[in-house]
Amino acid sequence: MDFPTKVDIVVVGGGPAGSTAAAVAAKAGANVLIVDRKNHVGVPVQCGEAIGKSKSELEQLEIPKNSIVNTISGFRVYSPSNIPVTWYRDETQGYIVDRRVFDKELFAKAVELGANTWLGMSVTDIIWENGFPKGVLGRFRGEKIEIRANIIIGADGVNSVIARETGLRSYIRRKDLDTSVGYDMVNVELDEPRWMDFFTGLKVAPRGYVWVFPQGETRANIGIGVGVGFGEKTVYQYLNDFMEKHPIGTKICKNAKPIEFRVGAIPVGGPPKKTVTNGVILVGDAAGQVHPLTGGGISYSMTAATVAGEIAQKCLVKGDVSEEALADYEKGWREKLEEKFALGLRMRKLLEVMTDEQLDKLAQHLSGDNIIELVSGKLKKIWKYIKFRLKEPEIAKLLKQAIKGEGKFIEEEEEEEEQET
Repeated sequence: MDFPTKVDIVVVGGGPAGSTAAAVAAKAGANVLIVDRKNHVGVPVQCGEAIGKSKSELEQLEIPKNSIVNTISGFRVYSPSNIPVTWYRDETQGYIVDRRVFDKELFAKAVELGANTWLGMSVTDIIWENGFPKGVLGRFRGEKIEIRANIIIGADGVNSVIARETGLRSYIRRKDLDTSVGYDMVNVELDEPRWMDFFTGLKVAPRGYVWVFPQGETRANIGIGVGVGFGEKTVYQYLNDFMEKHPIGTKICKNAKPIEFRVGAIPVGGPPKKTVTNGVILVGDAAGQVHPLTGGGISYSMTAATVAGEIAQKCLVKGDVSEEALADYEKGWREKLEEKFALGLRMRKLLEVMTDEQLDKLAQHLSGDNIIELVSGKLKKIWKYIKFRLKEPEIAKLLKQAIKGEGKFIEEEEEEEEQET
């Protein structure tokens, strides 16, 4: 079959962010091409497959119904000494999805709305003319390919070629990455099949957590995210230790058997200073649109990608795809998400310096609602509670520094000589 080599918009990456941006732009009338290096979007699966948001926010996302394998109504966060902090509601608060179906259905929706696709095409570089991006270069079945486009939407993940080649993000610092591994498992012992469980602690998952996300009565996605450079073991060893030695993990996994193994990298350092330049927009992991504390990014990337698709088409109609024109995307997504990411980054740094003993103290007194407040950035309310009710001055001091961006939580601009990722 013939593939288009001259389009209005080329979207690099067919994941949730790329497909959402393509669908919005194509629906508005743009000539869109999605290219992806894989032959099957959504494979391999590289995440925990959970989408947890407030009910009102969930209703704004187009979640393919046939991708939902379980509904979630609550969670438990376990401290290092396995003190649970529980939260639940009677109504659905989130979903566990099958990313193979989820990603493919979003991809199919974009195509149904008019986008074209080119699978198995690896983008290697950008076409430059007089310092202005004019499309992408790639390889397909050994052949060099040139695709001309007025706008490039980089949705090509944590190792984004588009971000690197435009200089929007030349590298990611090691400490701003989490590595994750996980298993899709059967014969899992679940006492609450509609609750997500999280396990914390320096010995369990340094600068991260182990998750157990139920996919049904006896099936679950069990995985771990660990900060790069944190801990003394490999991420595989930490997860296996949870399943084989942890008092709760061993019970959950007593008869469990893996049917799939997953591995991935999660950018948890927040977005770069800019996510647009002349003729280029970044979305999703390529733009660092991931919550720095939880590592969740599906819903955030889809929210930002919706803005990207709208602005891209508007700029095409005006005939202006300069950085100044595309800056409306920057403004739009940051108004929706930037504050959450900024506060999440400070909370992530707070956890980097807290001890297991301090986490245990918090677990004895905090409620599930308090956990929601922490994740959503309502830090001042929690700070007052910790200082005046719990009378924990050291923890309150750390939290106040995180709120104000002082002490260990604000770093000077560094001339990092770390390897590009």
